[in-house]
Amino acid sequence: MEALTAISALLQGPYDVGQELLSKEGVMQVMVAMAASPEPLHQRIALETIIHSASKKDKCTGVLQAGVEIMKTLYESKNDHIRVRALVGLCKIGSSGGSDYSVKLFADGSTVALSKEARRFLKSAKKDHDIKKWAAEGIAYLSLDGDVKEELVDDSQALKAVIQLAQSGDDTVLYPIISMFVNLTNSYDTEKIDPEMIKLAEYAKQHIPQTHPKDDKEYVTKRVKKLLKEGIVTALVALSRTDSHSSRELLSRVYLAIVEDEDHRGLVVQQGGAKALLPLGIDGNEIGKAKAAHALAKIAITMNPEIAFPGQRSLELVRILISLLHVERSGLENFEALMALTNLAGLNDSIRTRIIKEEGLSKIEHYMWEDHEMLRRAATECMCNIVVNEQAADLHCLENDRVKLLTIYLGEEDPATAKAAAGALAILSHREEVCTKILTPKAWLELLQSVCASEDPDMRIRGVHIIANMIDSNKEVAAAVVQTSLLEILMALAQDTKLQSMGIKERVDFALKRAAEWELIKPKKDADKEEQELDEDD
Repeated sequence: MEALTAISALLQGPYDVGQELLSKEGVMQVMVAMAASPEPLHQRIALETIIHSASKKDKCTGVLQAGVEIMKTLYESKNDHIRVRALVGLCKIGSSGGSDYSVKLFADGSTVALSKEARRFLKSAKKDHDIKKWAAEGIAYLSLDGDVKEELVDDSQALKAVIQLAQSGDDTVLYPIISMFVNLTNSYDTEKIDPEMIKLAEYAKQHIPQTHPKDDKEYVTKRVKKLLKEGIVTALVALSRTDSHSSRELLSRVYLAIVEDEDHRGLVVQQGGAKALLPLGIDGNEIGKAKAAHALAKIAITMNPEIAFPGQRSLELVRILISLLHVERSGLENFEALMALTNLAGLNDSIRTRIIKEEGLSKIEHYMWEDHEMLRRAATECMCNIVVNEQAADLHCLENDRVKLLTIYLGEEDPATAKAAAGALAILSHREEVCTKILTPKAWLELLQSVCASEDPDMRIRGVHIIANMIDSNKEVAAAVVQTSLLEILMALAQDTKLQSMGIKERVDFALKRAAEWELIKPKKDADKEEQELDEDD
């Protein structure tokens, strides 16, 4: 008995060592003999050893030969503790085909029948915690099957029992329940097989994994909605206390699957999901941290960061989001991280300073040079919000091409990118060095004219601010502007009734006043006097 207990423990840790001992001559016979013993303790230890030995698909063969009949026999026991363990063993072996719909070790319907029996154990109010824990583990194994998933999410009582188990504080139920949620939400990685490889496999008569029809996107979406309704977020929050990196990765996967739908994000924040996600994005393995960061980015994009991440949490979020800007992350992760940082940067100067401190500015600038239009736009919009910070503005005044790039982007075909670049320049052009740099591109005049001639009133007001600031900066820059058609455009925009409410007339009057002070144009009074004298001569 002690030997099997030791092997069972090894199978849960250094699995290969336990499997090696189990394969020794006589060990399997001892296990069969103990399972046949009338003593419940012997039966339980034998069953647990069989269950743990079937942890890997390629190691199930020997267990199937000697263990299935044992478990079927013990499943008829009157002792519920023995029955539920036998049930879990059958569930584990029945799920060894994974998510491959074409692999069926038992007859059709047997997997669903096992799941139904496991749910019965789980829901029984009279059953103790140990029995419910084993029943949940059995369901976790079977939840790779599409039919089992659908039946489970339709069983409200069973889901509530699972959520209660998750909140029990028992660490031994943590991994099975998280695994169950991963399977229900289909948040595990799936390999996309090249159609050419499928044809080759068919020709060579090789096995081709098949996806269960009930694992299609429409079924997954409905399951996630049902899980949310039953309170899965509260269970995830309770499970997030784990220190296990593999468990934290699985939790991050489930969170990401849930927040994929924009309508779910408010409920996740309301039930404490955003708060629980922050530690998952900081501590864990690389995959888990990336999944958590992506989920947080999605929340920060559509929700007010002040509500979703109040106080210190918004500062903690900055480093997590910047980690998604790594070149090895996917384009979608890069894009959504940039959008989330844009929202955060709009909150206050503390966050903008933190972005710079975490070396986020250079990473954001990297994506401003990207060929992909959406990444370029998101990076430029983010930069527009960051340059309000004095430190960021100082960097644009140094010897570099930052201002030149923003000026060139005024002529971008994408309106949103051009507007973001114009906004950044409208803010930065309060500095004399920036105004001088705006004249660097050869096409600076055409670019500023395109801004002022835009059909978008917001774009035109940005153009007026840039030109007014340039005239105000120094006489040399002001002369370069006044000698062009921009002065006439400026005066014409002052008459635009759509822009008058935005204070455009005051900016134009200020620009003309400064041009007159530079002695580049005549003061308004002198100009009016000359016009009056001409009229009298006529």
